[in-house]
Amino acid sequence: MKFKLFYIAILTVFLVSTVYFLPKKVEAKENQVKITFCCDEKTFVYDQSKVVFDKNFKTNSALQRRGFFDDYLAKAKIAKQVMKMGFDECVATQYVLVGIDKVIDDVCRFACKSQTDSTIVFNPNNDNPFEITKEKNGICVDKQKLCRMVLEKLEKTNNFSITVPITELTAVSKESNVAKTKLKATFETNCENSNQNRKDNISLALSKFNGMVIEAGQKVSFNQVVGKRTEENGYKSAKVILNGKYVDGIGGGVCQASTTLYNAILLAGLPVSEWHRHTLKSNYVSPSLDAMVNDNGADLVFANDTNEKIYIKTKCDGKTAKVWIYGIENEFDFYTKSVVTKQTKAEQKTLVDENGQYADKVFYVGESFCLQNGSDGIESVSYLIAAKNGKTVWQKLLRKDTYAKTDKIVVVGTRQRSEIKTKADIKSQIDTICQA
Repeated sequence: MKFKLFYIAILTVFLVSTVYFLPKKVEAKENQVKITFCCDEKTFVYDQSKVVFDKNFKTNSALQRRGFFDDYLAKAKIAKQVMKMGFDECVATQYVLVGIDKVIDDVCRFACKSQTDSTIVFNPNNDNPFEITKEKNGICVDKQKLCRMVLEKLEKTNNFSITVPITELTAVSKESNVAKTKLKATFETNCENSNQNRKDNISLALSKFNGMVIEAGQKVSFNQVVGKRTEENGYKSAKVILNGKYVDGIGGGVCQASTTLYNAILLAGLPVSEWHRHTLKSNYVSPSLDAMVNDNGADLVFANDTNEKIYIKTKCDGKTAKVWIYGIENEFDFYTKSVVTKQTKAEQKTLVDENGQYADKVFYVGESFCLQNGSDGIESVSYLIAAKNGKTVWQKLLRKDTYAKTDKIVVVGTRQRSEIKTKADIKSQIDTICQA
């Protein structure tokens, strides 16, 4: 009798454990969840009874932990417990509704359309340097909201429909890109009276900046952009200022390019961290507004301290050197002011060409040419002024400078003119000039 009772107990435990651990179907129809997702006249169905399990769900215990065999109320309760552990609605939904993630992915693939942002194409050589394309907004499924709706419905029923919530993906608009390409400043200097080599040097140096796009926070070195002023790099011989005198040198005129850029930068409200004055006052810009550069360390350095890109356009047409700077609109209207605080007039000195050193330019009494232009000695200051609605908001000192005085030197001829009557006389005179 005792043996029989023991056998029955063992058999009962075996049967119970077998039923518990072997895979089984959801027997109660009310425990099966069916959800219809409606999206733009197309439906997607999640049917719990048709879920195909992968290798991660070989045992009923794994499914039972996730409430797979429970009714909808129990599933909703388990989902809340999952969210209390710090997980979001999507994780909770996928936990209690095994396989629903695949259906939601199908919905997203059908409904979602990527946005197309407006783009900026910078063509500095065009009169209108910007081509800005139109944007196209996109759409996507709000998955968090969708899963939240599923869990809310799951607290009331196991068979329901949901209209898929769609959210718009806002593209970068053409309007916002137009606002990023406003003309911030322009500045030009005159180079019409320069010789061709000097004009070519100005044009070459400025061309290095034409089309430049400067990222937010980026620093720019003039010397790094322009490169060494050598014949190999395309620069030619023209007048440069060296030790207070005008002498021939490779790259003459590049300082006019840097000065033009410097003033445009100031008027754009951008910070300049390095600049240098010339020894002599420049004739193409007001005192204390020049920017001397050279290969020996004198540089022009500035930065883009805005939150958007800066665009630079340059041009030298042989008459003027010009720089345009584009970006987000300035908060203020910027102006510069140059004030001469002291001036020492240059004198004119006459050099009599007794030895015929300049016979190719002057020969007779009454003939003359300018060997060296004079430049007044100057002490000056410059200011940057910010204005709004025509009223000054603030004014700050930019710099104080001293420019050396250099006298004008005029060479005059010494020979008396004689009357020339024959070709022989003319030839004789030419020979005399050549031998002088």
